[in-house]
Amino acid sequence: MKTTARRDELLSTIVIDSSRYPVIDDLAALERLVPEAPSQAESLAIFRHQLPSLLELRGRGQAHTEQVRRLIGLLAREKDQVETWIDIANALTVLTNASNLALLLLPARNEDDVWAREQFGRNLLRHARQHADGEEIALARRAVGELPSKPAHLTLPTGIAEVTEMIETMARRVGALQPKPEVVAPGAPSSHSLEQADSLKAYFDAASDLAGLFGGAQKVLALVDSLRGIAEPDVMTADAIEGGLILAYARLIRVALWPARYYDDVSAKTAARDLVRSRDADPDQLGALWEIAFGQGETVAGQSSRFLNVGEHD
Repeated sequence: MKTTARRDELLSTIVIDSSRYPVIDDLAALERLVPEAPSQAESLAIFRHQLPSLLELRGRGQAHTEQVRRLIGLLAREKDQVETWIDIANALTVLTNASNLALLLLPARNEDDVWAREQFGRNLLRHARQHADGEEIALARRAVGELPSKPAHLTLPTGIAEVTEMIETMARRVGALQPKPEVVAPGAPSSHSLEQADSLKAYFDAASDLAGLFGGAQKVLALVDSLRGIAEPDVMTADAIEGGLILAYARLIRVALWPARYYDDVSAKTAARDLVRSRDADPDQLGALWEIAFGQGETVAGQSSRFLNVGEHD
Protein backbone atom coordinates (compact mmCIF):
# COMPACT_ATOMS: atom_id res chain seq x y z
CA MET A 1 0.00 0.00 0.00
CA LYS A 2 1.22 3.43 -0.91
CA THR A 3 1.54 5.37 2.33
CA THR A 4 3.63 8.45 1.73
CA ALA A 5 3.18 11.32 -0.68
CA ARG A 6 5.70 11.84 -3.46
CA ARG A 7 7.10 15.33 -3.82
CA ASP A 8 5.12 15.84 -7.04
CA GLU A 9 1.90 14.18 -5.85
CA LEU A 10 -1.26 16.29 -5.57
CA LEU A 11 -4.74 15.42 -4.37
CA SER A 12 -6.21 16.99 -7.48
CA THR A 13 -4.30 14.55 -9.67
CA ILE A 14 -4.70 11.31 -7.69
CA VAL A 15 -6.17 8.63 -9.92
CA ILE A 16 -9.35 7.53 -8.13
CA ASP A 17 -10.29 3.87 -8.43
CA SER A 18 -13.81 3.83 -9.89
CA SER A 19 -14.53 0.36 -8.51
CA ARG A 20 -16.59 0.22 -5.34
CA TYR A 21 -15.02 -1.78 -2.54
CA PRO A 22 -16.87 -2.95 0.56
CA VAL A 23 -15.49 -1.00 3.52
CA ILE A 24 -16.05 -2.31 7.03
CA ASP A 25 -14.24 -1.44 10.22
CA ASP A 26 -12.77 -3.99 12.62
CA LEU A 27 -15.45 -3.49 15.26
CA ALA A 28 -18.34 -3.88 12.83
CA ALA A 29 -16.65 -6.92 11.28
CA LEU A 30 -16.99 -8.79 14.59
CA GLU A 31 -20.71 -9.14 13.92
CA ARG A 32 -20.12 -11.69 11.17
CA LEU A 33 -18.27 -13.92 13.63
CA VAL A 34 -21.34 -14.43 15.83
CA PRO A 35 -22.63 -17.87 14.78
CA GLU A 36 -26.06 -19.45 14.79
CA ALA A 37 -26.35 -21.79 17.78
CA PRO A 38 -29.05 -23.53 19.85
CA SER A 39 -28.88 -20.73 22.44
CA GLN A 40 -27.57 -17.19 22.55
CA ALA A 41 -25.20 -18.15 25.36
CA GLU A 42 -23.69 -20.91 23.24
CA SER A 43 -23.42 -18.50 20.31
CA LEU A 44 -21.46 -16.00 22.41
CA ALA A 45 -19.20 -18.75 23.76
CA ILE A 46 -18.33 -19.86 20.21
CA PHE A 47 -17.88 -16.22 19.19
CA ARG A 48 -15.31 -15.82 21.97
CA HIS A 49 -13.10 -18.40 20.25
CA GLN A 50 -13.46 -17.02 16.70
CA LEU A 51 -12.00 -13.58 17.28
CA PRO A 52 -9.41 -12.17 14.85
CA SER A 53 -5.65 -11.84 15.17
CA LEU A 54 -4.48 -8.73 17.01
CA LEU A 55 -1.47 -8.56 14.70
CA GLU A 56 -3.83 -8.13 11.74
CA LEU A 57 -5.74 -5.42 13.60
CA ARG A 58 -2.49 -3.61 14.31
CA GLY A 59 -1.54 -3.79 10.65
CA ARG A 60 -4.82 -2.31 9.43
CA GLY A 61 -4.75 0.40 12.07
CA GLN A 62 -1.22 1.37 11.08
CA ALA A 63 -2.01 1.28 7.36
CA HIS A 64 -4.95 3.65 7.77
CA THR A 65 -2.93 5.91 10.07
CA GLU A 66 -0.33 6.25 7.34
CA GLN A 67 -3.04 7.12 4.81
CA VAL A 68 -4.30 9.85 7.15
CA ARG A 69 -0.76 11.24 7.38
CA ARG A 70 -0.45 11.09 3.62
CA LEU A 71 -3.73 12.98 3.23
CA ILE A 72 -2.75 15.65 5.76
CA GLY A 73 0.53 16.20 3.93
CA LEU A 74 -1.26 16.58 0.62
CA LEU A 75 -3.92 18.92 2.04
CA ALA A 76 -1.11 21.19 3.23
CA ARG A 77 -0.22 21.67 -0.44
CA GLU A 78 -3.79 22.16 -1.66
CA LYS A 79 -5.87 23.72 1.08
CA ASP A 80 -8.73 24.27 -1.36
CA GLN A 81 -9.20 20.47 -1.43
CA VAL A 82 -10.19 20.19 2.24
CA GLU A 83 -13.95 20.18 1.63
CA THR A 84 -13.60 17.57 -1.11
CA TRP A 85 -11.54 15.21 1.03
CA ILE A 86 -12.87 15.80 4.55
CA ASP A 87 -15.14 12.75 4.60
CA ILE A 88 -12.37 10.52 3.26
CA ALA A 89 -10.32 11.74 6.23
CA ASN A 90 -13.28 11.02 8.52
CA ALA A 91 -13.67 7.51 7.11
CA LEU A 92 -9.99 6.73 7.58
CA THR A 93 -10.15 8.13 11.12
CA VAL A 94 -13.06 5.86 12.05
CA LEU A 95 -11.30 2.86 10.49
CA THR A 96 -8.08 3.64 12.36
CA ASN A 97 -9.78 4.16 15.70
CA ALA A 98 -11.90 1.04 15.31
CA SER A 99 -8.81 -1.10 14.64
CA ASN A 100 -6.87 0.38 17.55
CA LEU A 101 -9.72 0.07 20.03
CA ALA A 102 -10.49 -3.48 18.89
CA LEU A 103 -6.82 -4.27 19.47
CA LEU A 104 -7.24 -3.37 23.14
CA LEU A 105 -10.73 -4.85 23.47
CA LEU A 106 -10.03 -8.37 22.20
CA PRO A 107 -8.01 -11.06 24.00
CA ALA A 108 -4.52 -12.05 22.85
CA ARG A 109 -4.38 -15.55 21.37
CA ASN A 110 -0.64 -16.04 20.95
CA GLU A 111 2.75 -14.35 21.32
CA ASP A 112 2.26 -12.29 18.15
CA ASP A 113 -0.97 -10.89 19.61
CA VAL A 114 0.75 -10.12 22.91
CA TRP A 115 3.50 -8.29 21.02
CA ALA A 116 1.04 -6.32 18.86
CA ARG A 117 -0.98 -5.17 21.85
CA GLU A 118 2.11 -4.31 23.90
CA GLN A 119 3.66 -2.35 21.04
CA PHE A 120 0.49 -0.37 20.46
CA GLY A 121 -0.05 0.17 24.19
CA ARG A 122 3.42 1.62 24.66
CA ASN A 123 2.95 3.90 21.64
CA LEU A 124 -0.42 5.09 22.96
CA LEU A 125 1.02 5.90 26.37
CA ARG A 126 4.03 7.65 24.83
CA HIS A 127 1.75 9.80 22.67
CA ALA A 128 -0.49 10.62 25.65
CA ARG A 129 2.48 11.73 27.76
CA GLN A 130 3.69 13.99 24.95
CA HIS A 131 0.40 15.55 23.87
CA ALA A 132 -2.31 15.01 26.50
CA ASP A 133 -3.20 16.31 29.94
CA GLY A 134 -3.19 14.31 33.16
CA GLU A 135 -6.78 13.11 32.79
CA GLU A 136 -6.18 11.79 29.28
CA ILE A 137 -2.95 10.08 30.36
CA ALA A 138 -4.83 8.33 33.17
CA LEU A 139 -7.52 7.26 30.69
CA ALA A 140 -4.88 5.81 28.35
CA ARG A 141 -3.34 3.87 31.23
CA ARG A 142 -6.73 2.38 32.12
CA ALA A 143 -7.33 1.40 28.49
CA VAL A 144 -3.91 -0.20 28.04
CA GLY A 145 -3.82 -2.03 31.37
CA GLU A 146 -0.68 -3.51 32.87
CA LEU A 147 2.38 -3.68 30.61
CA PRO A 148 5.60 -5.58 31.28
CA SER A 149 8.33 -3.36 32.73
CA LYS A 150 10.59 -4.46 29.85
CA PRO A 151 9.36 -4.99 26.28
CA ALA A 152 9.35 -8.70 25.51
CA HIS A 153 10.80 -8.21 22.04
CA LEU A 154 13.99 -6.71 23.50
CA THR A 155 15.03 -10.06 24.97
CA LEU A 156 18.26 -11.04 23.20
CA PRO A 157 18.68 -14.54 21.69
CA THR A 158 21.54 -16.72 22.94
CA GLY A 159 21.90 -19.39 20.25
CA ILE A 160 21.64 -20.02 16.49
CA ALA A 161 18.17 -21.55 16.78
CA GLU A 162 16.94 -18.58 18.80
CA VAL A 163 18.48 -16.11 16.34
CA THR A 164 16.73 -17.87 13.46
CA GLU A 165 13.44 -17.86 15.34
CA MET A 166 13.85 -14.16 16.14
CA ILE A 167 14.48 -13.28 12.47
CA GLU A 168 11.47 -15.29 11.32
CA THR A 169 9.29 -13.70 13.99
CA MET A 170 10.41 -10.18 13.08
CA ALA A 171 9.79 -10.84 9.37
CA ARG A 172 6.30 -12.17 10.09
CA ARG A 173 5.40 -9.22 12.29
CA VAL A 174 6.82 -6.58 9.96
CA GLY A 175 4.94 -8.17 7.08
CA ALA A 176 1.69 -8.07 9.05
CA LEU A 177 2.23 -4.39 9.86
CA GLN A 178 2.50 -3.56 6.15
CA PRO A 179 -0.70 -5.08 4.72
CA LYS A 180 -1.21 -4.91 0.98
CA PRO A 181 -4.57 -4.24 -0.69
CA GLU A 182 -6.34 -7.54 -1.33
CA VAL A 183 -9.69 -8.95 -2.29
CA VAL A 184 -11.45 -10.10 0.87
CA ALA A 185 -14.64 -11.98 1.62
CA PRO A 186 -17.81 -9.90 2.04
CA GLY A 187 -18.00 -8.54 5.57
CA ALA A 188 -14.27 -8.96 6.17
CA PRO A 189 -12.15 -5.90 6.97
CA SER A 190 -9.31 -4.74 4.76
CA SER A 191 -6.97 -1.78 4.40
CA HIS A 192 -7.82 1.08 2.05
CA SER A 193 -5.86 3.85 0.34
CA LEU A 194 -6.69 7.36 -0.82
CA GLU A 195 -7.12 5.97 -4.32
CA GLN A 196 -10.29 4.27 -3.01
CA ALA A 197 -11.75 7.64 -2.05
CA ASP A 198 -15.21 6.95 -3.48
CA SER A 199 -15.56 3.74 -1.48
CA LEU A 200 -14.35 5.44 1.70
CA LYS A 201 -16.77 8.34 1.26
CA ALA A 202 -19.67 5.95 0.71
CA TYR A 203 -18.73 4.13 3.90
CA PHE A 204 -18.74 7.34 5.94
CA ASP A 205 -21.94 8.63 4.32
CA ALA A 206 -23.76 5.40 5.18
CA ALA A 207 -22.84 5.76 8.88
CA SER A 208 -24.09 3.37 11.54
CA ASP A 209 -27.49 2.95 13.17
CA LEU A 210 -26.47 4.20 16.61
CA ALA A 211 -29.82 3.53 18.26
CA GLY A 212 -29.85 0.00 16.85
CA LEU A 213 -26.32 -0.65 18.08
CA PHE A 214 -27.21 0.60 21.54
CA GLY A 215 -30.29 -1.61 21.69
CA GLY A 216 -28.28 -4.62 20.57
CA ALA A 217 -25.65 -3.96 23.24
CA GLN A 218 -28.35 -3.69 25.91
CA LYS A 219 -29.75 -7.11 25.02
CA VAL A 220 -26.34 -8.79 25.16
CA LEU A 221 -25.49 -7.15 28.49
CA ALA A 222 -28.81 -8.32 29.94
CA LEU A 223 -27.83 -11.88 29.05
CA VAL A 224 -24.34 -11.37 30.50
CA ASP A 225 -25.87 -10.19 33.77
CA SER A 226 -28.17 -13.21 33.92
CA LEU A 227 -25.24 -15.58 33.26
CA ARG A 228 -23.26 -13.92 36.04
CA GLY A 229 -26.02 -14.98 38.41
CA ILE A 230 -25.31 -18.69 37.88
CA ALA A 231 -23.86 -20.04 41.11
CA GLU A 232 -21.46 -22.57 39.56
CA PRO A 233 -20.78 -21.49 35.95
CA ASP A 234 -19.23 -24.02 33.57
CA VAL A 235 -16.60 -23.24 30.95
CA MET A 236 -19.20 -22.44 28.29
CA THR A 237 -20.90 -19.95 30.58
CA ALA A 238 -17.60 -18.22 31.39
CA ASP A 239 -16.80 -18.03 27.66
CA ALA A 240 -20.28 -16.67 26.93
CA ILE A 241 -19.85 -13.94 29.54
CA GLU A 242 -16.52 -12.88 28.07
CA GLY A 243 -17.80 -13.11 24.51
CA GLY A 244 -20.90 -11.15 25.45
CA LEU A 245 -18.89 -8.34 27.02
CA ILE A 246 -16.69 -8.13 23.93
CA LEU A 247 -19.65 -8.02 21.53
CA ALA A 248 -21.66 -5.57 23.64
CA TYR A 249 -18.75 -3.16 24.12
CA ALA A 250 -17.81 -3.41 20.44
CA ARG A 251 -21.30 -2.12 19.69
CA LEU A 252 -21.14 0.56 22.38
CA ILE A 253 -17.74 1.73 21.15
CA ARG A 254 -19.16 2.05 17.64
CA VAL A 255 -21.93 4.25 19.08
CA ALA A 256 -19.22 6.38 20.68
CA LEU A 257 -16.96 6.58 17.61
CA TRP A 258 -19.45 7.77 15.02
CA PRO A 259 -20.43 11.46 15.08
CA ALA A 260 -24.10 12.14 15.79
CA ARG A 261 -25.99 13.36 12.73
CA TYR A 262 -29.50 13.42 14.21
CA TYR A 263 -31.01 13.98 17.63
CA ASP A 264 -31.77 10.24 17.86
CA ASP A 265 -28.01 9.68 17.56
CA VAL A 266 -27.40 12.10 20.42
CA SER A 267 -29.93 10.19 22.53
CA ALA A 268 -28.23 6.89 21.73
CA LYS A 269 -24.78 8.25 22.60
CA THR A 270 -26.06 9.77 25.85
CA ALA A 271 -27.80 6.52 26.81
CA ALA A 272 -24.67 4.53 25.98
CA ARG A 273 -22.54 6.84 28.12
CA ASP A 274 -24.91 6.48 31.06
CA LEU A 275 -25.06 2.71 30.66
CA VAL A 276 -21.28 2.27 30.51
CA ARG A 277 -20.71 4.49 33.53
CA SER A 278 -23.29 2.54 35.54
CA ARG A 279 -21.73 -0.90 34.95
CA ASP A 280 -19.43 -1.25 37.95
CA ALA A 281 -19.10 -5.03 37.57
CA ASP A 282 -17.50 -4.79 34.14
CA PRO A 283 -13.70 -4.55 33.75
CA ASP A 284 -12.53 -0.96 34.14
CA GLN A 285 -10.62 -1.20 30.86
CA LEU A 286 -13.88 -1.51 28.91
CA GLY A 287 -15.19 1.75 30.30
CA ALA A 288 -11.89 3.47 29.46
CA LEU A 289 -12.05 2.25 25.86
CA TRP A 290 -15.57 3.64 25.56
CA GLU A 291 -14.53 7.02 26.99
CA ILE A 292 -11.64 7.24 24.50
CA ALA A 293 -13.97 6.37 21.63
CA PHE A 294 -16.51 8.94 22.81
CA GLY A 295 -13.86 11.65 22.81
CA GLN A 296 -12.77 10.71 19.30
CA GLY A 297 -16.35 10.79 18.06
CA GLU A 298 -16.92 14.20 19.60
CA THR A 299 -13.75 15.49 17.94
CA VAL A 300 -15.08 14.50 14.52
CA ALA A 301 -18.50 15.97 15.35
CA GLY A 302 -16.91 19.27 16.32
CA GLN A 303 -15.50 19.89 12.85
CA SER A 304 -18.79 20.67 11.09
CA SER A 305 -22.35 21.89 11.63
CA ARG A 306 -23.44 18.70 9.86
CA PHE A 307 -22.86 16.88 13.15
CA LEU A 308 -24.14 17.30 16.67
CA ASN A 309 -21.94 17.37 19.76
CA VAL A 310 -23.46 15.48 22.68
CA GLY A 311 -22.23 18.02 25.22
CA GLU A 312 -24.24 20.76 23.49
CA HIS A 313 -27.48 18.77 23.37
CA ASP A 314 -27.66 16.87 26.68
